Amino acid sequence: MNIITKVILLIVLILTPIIGLYAYTNQQSVQVIEDQINSRNEDKLFYFLNQIESLLDQNMMYATIATKDPEIRSVAFGNLPQSGYDRLKIIQSIQSKLNLFSITNQVMNVISIYFPKNDLSLSTMSSAIFDQAEISNHYTPNWKLNKVDVNGVQMDAFSRYFASPYQANLTNPLQSELIIRVDFFTKNITNLLDGFTLSGHSDAFFYHSSDQVVYSSKANVKLIQQVMKAYPLDQYASSSKYRSIVKIDGKKYLLYTLASSKMDWSLVDIEPLDEILQPVVKSRNLFYVILLMLFLFGISSALLLYSHIQVPIRILIRGVGQIKNKNFAYQIKVRSKSEFQQLFDSFNGMATEIDQLLKRVYTEEVRSREAVMKQLQSQINPHFLYNCLAYIVNMAKMNKNQSVIAMAHNLGDYYKYTTRNESLVATLQMEVDLAVNYLDIMNSQLEKLEYTISIPDEMLEMKIPRLLLQPIIENAIVHGLEERTEDGVITITGFMEMNTCRLIIEDNGTGLSSDALHRLRKTTGQEVNITQRTGLWNVNHRLKYYFGEHSGIFIDHSALGGLRMELYWEAAEKE
Repeated sequence: MNIITKVILLIVLILTPIIGLYAYTNQQSVQVIEDQINSRNEDKLFYFLNQIESLLDQNMMYATIATKDPEIRSVAFGNLPQSGYDRLKIIQSIQSKLNLFSITNQVMNVISIYFPKNDLSLSTMSSAIFDQAEISNHYTPNWKLNKVDVNGVQMDAFSRYFASPYQANLTNPLQSELIIRVDFFTKNITNLLDGFTLSGHSDAFFYHSSDQVVYSSKANVKLIQQVMKAYPLDQYASSSKYRSIVKIDGKKYLLYTLASSKMDWSLVDIEPLDEILQPVVKSRNLFYVILLMLFLFGISSALLLYSHIQVPIRILIRGVGQIKNKNFAYQIKVRSKSEFQQLFDSFNGMATEIDQLLKRVYTEEVRSREAVMKQLQSQINPHFLYNCLAYIVNMAKMNKNQSVIAMAHNLGDYYKYTTRNESLVATLQMEVDLAVNYLDIMNSQLEKLEYTISIPDEMLEMKIPRLLLQPIIENAIVHGLEERTEDGVITITGFMEMNTCRLIIEDNGTGLSSDALHRLRKTTGQEVNITQRTGLWNVNHRLKYYFGEHSGIFIDHSALGGLRMELYWEAAEKE
């Protein structure tokens, strides 16, 4: 996980509890506001519904008082002159009392009275006088919305009939002593609803059915009709009070209904919840905007940190990886205006110095190895020359001129081969040819040598250090086969296993004891030669110098009776 990921996770971890805490507190705040709104509106609805019912009760009270007036009751009993001044005086007196009741009520209403026995109808408004036909068709003991003619204008009013004496389930009201009708205009309720609306954001209305609704003068009729269509209010008629959250045109509203206990109507209020909660919503949105800005600022800071720190660090890591992969000439080419440019320059300088130093060290190592290899070859050459000169002397003493001549020619070919100092390596084929030449020389001297050579063609073209085979064969002949009276046998076998090449030289000489073999192995593997014998030690160390530490010589007993010399090297490690 890189730095940028950790920083982003840290920002998220910091902001998450803040968002959670704010969401919780915001939810609690909204809940508290809704509870306060519900409590306030319910109290307000109850208060205004009580006002409406009080006005209705007041009208009922005046009707009841009228039925107990002695003069009205006297007329109701039929004590009304048929004509003349007395009749007119009584009618005017009753008319005055009705007007007084209407004025005292301080609301827009009409009080009308009908005396069945006298077929007399009186009213505070002449156009509202009713007769027997209207009583028969419209009589109801409950408040009912209908149209009332006021000087030729049809106005909505709640009307109710009162019969004296009062009888439950009155089937024939014309048998009563008198009938009073009170018309309570809806304008009075409209005025109350206006006052209700002014105290808040609500749209209140008086509801009985979808076609019997009393609105305030400033009501949003379109909204109210949408609510009644989407949420039929008849389903709430059975509940004394009800509240709910409704959604119209994507906006939330609080819906309240409070049923009247004295008439089959309900007071309904619609509160725009979104508008009421607008300050809270604005505060919430402002918080989220600030939170988003903080988040973007954090991400920008993380990206800035990434581009100015993480990216240069990755460039440096990539450069170190190149150095690790031995690409010491690698240079960082990125130009930065930050403090990392000094690191880049220092890295480039360091890489240049390492590259130059390694080149110098490599050159010195190559030169050192060449010098050591030349020194080792110079140690082999006198040894071999001594043996050859001794042989020539012996042959000359025995007057074997052909052997002397053959040895001289072969010795000349040998030095012609070994004195080519322009290259310290040769092909295995060239080494085998030199070994065959040497074996022929020794065979002509001893006249008891047999040899076989079996090497794959792909090995013969390999490059190896010069003079590897000749010292091995020389030691086999001098220390193993010369002392034998029987014929000597030397085999040279080569084979490859994966990247490892093996060259095995075996003889049937006298061999060595186990202790002597152990000492020979030990001295051959030492870093410094502490014996007078240099042949095997030189071969072993020249292989290691040329092919690496996983190369060398292994000495063991041979199945032929003598020694088994195994030269091995890994071609992949060749420099």
